[in-house]
Amino acid sequence: MFYEATLGPLHDAAAAAIDEAMLLVPRVWERDHTVWGDDSTEISDRLGWLDAPERADELLPSLEALAADVRADGITDVLLVGMGGSSLYPEVLARCLGPARDSPWLRVLDSTDPGAVLAAERELPWASTLLVPASKSGTTVEMTCHLDRFWERLTEANGTAAGRHVLAITDPGSALDRRATEQGFRGVVHGQPDVGGRFSALTPFGLVPAALLGLDLAAHLEPAREMLAASRWTHPRENTPFSLGAILAAATRAGHDKLTLLLPPSMSSFGLWIEQLVAESTGKHGTGIVPVLDESPDTAHFGPDRLVVAFGEHPALSDIPPEVPTIALDPSGPNRLAAEVVRFEVATAVAGALLRINPFDQPDVAAAKDATAQVLDTGADLPDPVPVAALTDTVTQGDVVALLGFVTPGSPDERLLHAVAARWRRELDVPVTVGIGPRYLHSTGQLHKGGSDRLVAVVTVADDPEDAAIPGRDYGFSRLKRAQAAGDLRALAGVGRRAGLVDLAELRALAG
Repeated sequence: MFYEATLGPLHDAAAAAIDEAMLLVPRVWERDHTVWGDDSTEISDRLGWLDAPERADELLPSLEALAADVRADGITDVLLVGMGGSSLYPEVLARCLGPARDSPWLRVLDSTDPGAVLAAERELPWASTLLVPASKSGTTVEMTCHLDRFWERLTEANGTAAGRHVLAITDPGSALDRRATEQGFRGVVHGQPDVGGRFSALTPFGLVPAALLGLDLAAHLEPAREMLAASRWTHPRENTPFSLGAILAAATRAGHDKLTLLLPPSMSSFGLWIEQLVAESTGKHGTGIVPVLDESPDTAHFGPDRLVVAFGEHPALSDIPPEVPTIALDPSGPNRLAAEVVRFEVATAVAGALLRINPFDQPDVAAAKDATAQVLDTGADLPDPVPVAALTDTVTQGDVVALLGFVTPGSPDERLLHAVAARWRRELDVPVTVGIGPRYLHSTGQLHKGGSDRLVAVVTVADDPEDAAIPGRDYGFSRLKRAQAAGDLRALAGVGRRAGLVDLAELRALAG
């Protein structure tokens, strides 16, 4: 069934869940919404991912022609601006595979930190850069603000030809779709309206960036087709996606809800995509699977609340305590990314069914967005910081600490957060996750507010030595970033989470 599985105390519950999951196979493929709930809302219109690789066949010639046209125009760099499901898989492709020969470099911006915005602005050659705003709704605030600012840079560099340097990815009829027509963008590639954002990796939201990178799209999708075919079997040995989903559900019900992922270095960034998929899909109604990245038995305590999933023969497997259920998937690599996308999409959907939740909605995401809008409207700012100990002293076994930093991605401040997380893993003996804002709001944010209350959220915000204005708004990116942090703190407090703002200077002292 898997390369190796040592389920220990979870064995019997996992076997029963797998039997239950196999009964769901025909119903899932018949798109029976009652697999997930009696109400078809946000289920029946969210199942298009089940045949996305097959539907992509119709798009491949036009996407390949589009990419060739972009190369012919001398484009050297692509900047994709978007959040969550619109940006994470392109980021994985850029990091794990990179551009083919003579294809442009792909850079992804999913931050409102002024330092990140200004770095992209100053480092990119705007006369040979293609801007790709990506958003299903076409109204994502981060994407809209990035587009507004970078449109000015494109106009400065290219004059009336600025529109030729913008290619949008959005659903038909969205605000971004209309703007593309109004401003004369190079073009618009429409997404699939029947696929939710976090399940959209193998739709145009992932395939357009793949084409621009010069990937062989047919070869990229072939492993996905193979995995989809395997997921139609009703025998668990052949159907690893359904079996994995069943084990995830059984583990969560038995208290092994910390899904610890061990990935090879060549696929390390893929963990960010899995994190969003699993956390946002399952973290609701007081339950949820908590993805844990960047931890291993030699750097953290592996307690009985974990389920470990490794990709192939990971060297850390031999150090996993026997009471921790462990699965080793078949060895994989960057060339099989699309197969792993399908495996985890199916597994997450199956886990949702067995946990009696709808994995396709996100009922708590709007809370932070609404709170951010209130902060901006009222002119409020961040709350007063609290001592770190006021939060960490409340941690007990079974908790998870989320260290959430609104800092410049890839900066010394981000490295600081990881150093603090490493210390807390040793001292607190619980999983510690690191989220960079506002990215995490579109990823683990749903889990933080809708999942278990065994969460301690430590939020920190870096000062901005230089701001970046947002055209048409009376605030800049610094104000937006701080409002997003303040809004999330309000939303976390609203559902009774142990959460607070801590001073980045205190974290620096902790890191030594």
